[in-house]
Amino acid sequence: MKKILLFGGIGLAGFGLYRYFKYQVDLALNYDYKIKKFNIDSYDSENINVSLELEITNNSNFEILVKEYDLKLFYKGKNFANTKTKVPFAVLPKNSFKLKTNGVINIRQSQVAILPFVQDVFGKKPINIEATGFVKVKFLGINHTINFNNETFQYSADLLKDVGLSKQVNTFKEKNPALAKFFGIK
Repeated sequence: MKKILLFGGIGLAGFGLYRYFKYQVDLALNYDYKIKKFNIDSYDSENINVSLELEITNNSNFEILVKEYDLKLFYKGKNFANTKTKVPFAVLPKNSFKLKTNGVINIRQSQVAILPFVQDVFGKKPINIEATGFVKVKFLGINHTINFNNETFQYSADLLKDVGLSKQVNTFKEKNPALAKFFGIK
């Protein structure tokens, strides 16, 4: 009887450890993504130079080594930024890391996306950015590649509010309702 209880206890402990590590692996490979910053650095008559910061959160209780990444970022199907590195860095448990990137928006090529962008901003619609590429990580000695295939990130739920222009736009809308309707301001 003691042997049955001993083997049963060892089996339950082993199953518990298996479930715990499986849960941690699932957490480690299921990141939370956010776009933290999007800045216009400079512009001229043909190009707009931008910088972007993506925050990716490690939800597990174990450290993850980010070995390399190569990402392309899009708005309404138009590529506006790329980021790439082969310099590894560690992400602590229950912590996040930031991918910083610089990009160039060609005004002539992006004109088809500018009007929808302005309409989304004034319509107080979310600004969504897509990403393609990969991030290679190592977790508990296991190599894994996280692929992005037009993965969508929400930059802002209401960009006007985020940059502090919501009150001014609302005042404009109240004073000029016909113009506000024409521009799609809600």
